[in-house]
Amino acid sequence: MTMDDLQAKLLELQQLDQEIEVAEVRLAEFEPRLQTLGEPVSALEREVEDASARLSTLQADARRLEKAADDKRSRLRSYEERLQRVRNQREQEATRIEMDLIGRAVEADEQEALQAMEQATRTDLKLDDMLKRLETQRAALEPSRQEIEGERQAAADAITILRDRRANLAGRIEQRAMRLYERVRGGRATMVLAPLTEEGACGHCFNILPVQEQSQIRNGGSLQRCEACGVILYAPE
Repeated sequence: MTMDDLQAKLLELQQLDQEIEVAEVRLAEFEPRLQTLGEPVSALEREVEDASARLSTLQADARRLEKAADDKRSRLRSYEERLQRVRNQREQEATRIEMDLIGRAVEADEQEALQAMEQATRTDLKLDDMLKRLETQRAALEPSRQEIEGERQAAADAITILRDRRANLAGRIEQRAMRLYERVRGGRATMVLAPLTEEGACGHCFNILPVQEQSQIRNGGSLQRCEACGVILYAPE
């Protein structure tokens, strides 16, 4: 492979890498677009999740209060049986006081349970409305989402094609030159290859090269790098 052929392939490789970078930037732009598009749905989904958790809590509270009321009713029945057996006036009075306290506690539990069930019913109805709105929102956004997804897939396919082309091209370039290319590409330079200007300067950082190095680059004897920025220099036709 002549030096001209090598430089031509490296320039083609650089062009492919630039196209891949542009394509990757474009591909990355689709995710924010999808997030923005789906934000109304996501917000409603969070509301549905909160309402579902609230409903579960209210239902659990109602069951807990109903059980507590049942337990107190059972205690109340045992006190009623005890009252029938008590003959001492003082003990009867104490038992009635205790029964009165338990009866009030039962009423309080029943009232709280009723309130919890009413709130659960209202929350359940609200949740049904949210789910209907969520379904409507999803259906309305689906065409746009599919369009963006299609564009994103096309962009991803384009990157795959570019990377395949790059792999094929890199396989036809000698390893020493590829290692140098990748080393320069991994550095701080914004490009790998840059032309030598008519004035003998680096086309990347515009540092003036020594005359001997200018001559070597123009004669195409070997790959030469700019001492200032490190890019590979070539003489344009």
